[in-house]
Amino acid sequence: MNKMAKGAIATGVGIILLAGGGGTLATWNQTAEGTQGKVVAGDLNMVAGTGVWKNAKNQTVTISSYKVVPGDVLTYTQPLTVTLEGDLMVAKLSLKGTSANNGFVPADFTAVTTLTDAAGVAVSANTPLNKDHDGAFTATTKFTFDVNTAARSSVNGEYNFADIGYKLEQQVPDATLVP
Repeated sequence: MNKMAKGAIATGVGIILLAGGGGTLATWNQTAEGTQGKVVAGDLNMVAGTGVWKNAKNQTVTISSYKVVPGDVLTYTQPLTVTLEGDLMVAKLSLKGTSANNGFVPADFTAVTTLTDAAGVAVSANTPLNKDHDGAFTATTKFTFDVNTAARSSVNGEYNFADIGYKLEQQVPDATLVP
């Protein structure tokens, strides 16, 4: 056999193997459009409003120039607007930066921040909030300078409230926490 005939036979065998080994040459197919619809994402947001400082006499004060004395109580009240949208939305509202001690002797004062909902009910850091808690909250920081401060303790002391803030953090949906 000559080289041309051998080449033609090899090419023919290759084509037969490709056609036979590659499956059938025709199949039936059918497709259908899905009817799943679409999903829309919810929202988690918090906006802090303008707060007000008041002293023990319930007078509005400018904290940067106010000189606190033993027995005085300063109260800062700040509105927070919370948005919680989502069928399985669960979030926790908590405080951050409340442990700073910046110059006062620790025994001379207490600084406590609380969060309350629109009905005035306290919200602890472990309270799960859901879409039904959407709306207004109030953050209140109370700084009490102990009336029994010894001698000249904490004179010219300084407490920096700049680190106190609020955190709204989504939690992984848990069927026991969702209405």
